[in-house]
Amino acid sequence: MELSKTIGMVAVVLAVLLAAGYAVGEDGAAGASKQTMQMKVEEREAQRRAALEEQQRRKDAFERACNKPLKSSMDFDLCRTAYKRLELTK
Repeated sequence: MELSKTIGMVAVVLAVLLAAGYAVGEDGAAGASKQTMQMKVEEREAQRRAALEEQQRRKDAFERACNKPLKSSMDFDLCRTAYKRLELTK
């Protein structure tokens, strides 16, 4: 009878320790996931800013190439190329 009580008590203690370990582990994981999500948001924002800067550079190149009188076929080709680059991102 004493052996069964001892085994039962050890099982209960192990179950409590296991439950406490999972509870502590979840709190740590939640903090890490929030930090990871914040890092993902910051990375996405940096990519968006880089894309906007690239689009602005393409737009400026288009303005430089096409806002002047197109006197030669080379000027026309430069304007066409700048326009195609501008349209690729839209």
